[in-house]
Amino acid sequence: MKKSVVILIAIIYVASIALVSFFGLQYQNFFEIVYTEQIELLGDNIKTNDKGEKYVVILPDEQGNYAYQIQYRVHPDNATNSKVDFIYDHEKADKSSISVDENGVVTFSKRGGTLKVKLVAKDGSGASATITLITW
Repeated sequence: MKKSVVILIAIIYVASIALVSFFGLQYQNFFEIVYTEQIELLGDNIKTNDKGEKYVVILPDEQGNYAYQIQYRVHPDNATNSKVDFIYDHEKADKSSISVDENGVVTFSKRGGTLKVKLVAKDGSGASATITLITW
């Protein structure tokens, strides 16, 4: 009886090694943090000046309001935290009655305003993109 149990355990052990070798056993880290590498600004109306800086000229809508939704894409697509902070000169914005909300909607109260907004990844990677918004 003892001999047959030892042989059975040995067969199961050898079979399990063969199965793992054949099918492979890979370690998957489900808690791996994927950092943002790049923030891409999106929009057909984004232009680039001779210094390589991106800007948008905002025209008024039917009601005469000046607003712009900053659209962006975080690379890689599987970044753990794809949110960004919108950083801008609050003093200048307050004096010019410009507001920026947490979703990247910039609202100007009048024509002739200019605001430079920097998008910075919230994951601490340091990835960023900058755009200048100009009302016309």
